Amino acid sequence: MKKVLYCCLLLVLAGTICSATTVAPDPTRISQGARVLGMGKAFIGLSDDVNAIFMNPAGLADISRWQVTSMTGKILEEFNYVTLSGVYPTNFGQVGIAFAGSSIGNAFASQVVSGTEDTPDPIYEFNYSLTPMSYFNNVFVVSYANRMAKLMELPYVNALKRFGFLNNFEFGTNLKFFSTGVSGASISGADGSGYELDLGLKYILNDIMSFGFVLENTLPASVGGKLSYGSGHDESFPMQMQAGGAFNVLGDKGRSFFQFMDQKVTLLFDLDTYPTRASYPYIYHMGVEWTPLNLITIRAGLDQDATEDESGSITTVSNLTAGVSLAYRDFRFDYGYHEFAGAPGITNSFFSLTYGIPWEHAAPNYMTILQPKDATITREAEQLFKGETDILVRYVAINNAFVPLKKDGSFEKTVMLDIAKNKTTAEAFDVRKNLLETDYVRQCRLLTFPDVPSNFWASDQISYIGTLGIITGYPDGTFKPDGNITRAELAAVLSRTLNLSGEARSSLFKDVTIKHWAAPYIIRCARLGVVKGYPDKTFRPKANITRAEGLAMIARFTGVPEIPYMDQFPDIDDSHWAARIISGASKAGILKYLENKMFDPNRKLTRAEAVEMLYRTKYVQDLINNDLLNWETY
Repeated sequence: MKKVLYCCLLLVLAGTICSATTVAPDPTRISQGARVLGMGKAFIGLSDDVNAIFMNPAGLADISRWQVTSMTGKILEEFNYVTLSGVYPTNFGQVGIAFAGSSIGNAFASQVVSGTEDTPDPIYEFNYSLTPMSYFNNVFVVSYANRMAKLMELPYVNALKRFGFLNNFEFGTNLKFFSTGVSGASISGADGSGYELDLGLKYILNDIMSFGFVLENTLPASVGGKLSYGSGHDESFPMQMQAGGAFNVLGDKGRSFFQFMDQKVTLLFDLDTYPTRASYPYIYHMGVEWTPLNLITIRAGLDQDATEDESGSITTVSNLTAGVSLAYRDFRFDYGYHEFAGAPGITNSFFSLTYGIPWEHAAPNYMTILQPKDATITREAEQLFKGETDILVRYVAINNAFVPLKKDGSFEKTVMLDIAKNKTTAEAFDVRKNLLETDYVRQCRLLTFPDVPSNFWASDQISYIGTLGIITGYPDGTFKPDGNITRAELAAVLSRTLNLSGEARSSLFKDVTIKHWAAPYIIRCARLGVVKGYPDKTFRPKANITRAEGLAMIARFTGVPEIPYMDQFPDIDDSHWAARIISGASKAGILKYLENKMFDPNRKLTRAEAVEMLYRTKYVQDLINNDLLNWETY
């Protein structure tokens, strides 16, 4: 009977230690990707990227953004091997698809040399009279994974929430569709197809340790778990049990056993067996992954496999593995080296390219605040906060109060703002309420008055001065911008600007008693030389101050020097008592609102004008820029 040499080699590679007439070849056995192969195929407990499709589908639940990967290589230096897989997160769980296939063409059939059929070591030779053979073995996989905590939100299942440890579980499943075939060499009926089902669990004990468990090929042959050929021949996929753990030895504080510089080291250990095959031994897989730099990762491992010795007993062989990765932005290139003890002298190299891997230098974006924008100025007393979250986020808190998440992962909440500085904190948490991300929105709410519309010429100036607490409104909440300001009121404004403190114990003016509401302000400013009385030792606190008098007080307050008058205003000559003060204030930019106008020194100063002059002083501008508009102080 003719034998297909290369097909037998593939079965050896897949670790199928039994007659090819009863056990179907499974191409997923080496579909895990170059990264996993480089770690001795120890990945069950980690399963943290798209390669989890072929190892432990439950691990797909950890993936927060879509990923794709591919692998190419040659098996036993003859078989062409290719895999392509991807995963896409949705609000209903992570969905993955994958393809893995091996093929060879133009392989000649072999036959036993006549006369050696009954010898212990028959001799085979190629039969060139037959048409060369081609072989393919493919599998198409559809995967689904989710977190147990999300499942428990469904009706009739949420009663399980009282079992808190279940929140740490993730689950996944693979539905696999197989197709295989041999053509040429007068072979017929050698095309086969079938399907199988894998089940996986992953338990995240904490940020340091995680464990996985997989039942592969769970469907019995009676319900379709087999490979059926056109000839009527059936082959089964024996159930395989796999368990493993991942341990972060070095890494970030709180996420590993130890910390050493920026080094990251993860140890992995897997164990698998076939429960339906009593003579099958336990198989071990061990691997280590070391990341000395964010750009590069180095791997090594020991991959055991089963083989049949000369007596027919099944024993284990060990294969050394190694690998390296180069990562940049969203891309990662993996190289894996794998020995095959069942084929001495032959080693294999595998190459994978993966997209969607988070860049180590940039923290994953779990949450986005859509409105309001950070570092903004508002006049509104309340703000509607809107945002959206990543699939891994299960809870959002704004200012320490949890807000409900909508089905699409968005959220919104109305927040009341205080006058002046506001820093609203938004926090995103996973299903175990581990903090994933913290965002801040800093806003300055300006004080407004009902009788100062936004289009008023000094609206901004009044809002900023009021927000700083320098000037206040009247008991009814109004500001009365066009009302005149008294000498006492201006003294109070200047005193509050300087943040002067202390009580008035004696008065400096005959008409200002210590019981007067403005006495503390007037006396403080008078002692600093900011305000001055009249020759008769009165202050006249209720008198409306003139434009020239108000400017003089503000100029002295801010330290504006007097300079020779330069004819800035046509109605002021250099003989006027305030001419030098007006000239210095004009040069300092305090009189911008009067440019190309008359100064009108005896005109009564309005409250809006007083605010405008004060707003333009360097002292107040420093208060605004170094406090209200300095977002680093929020």
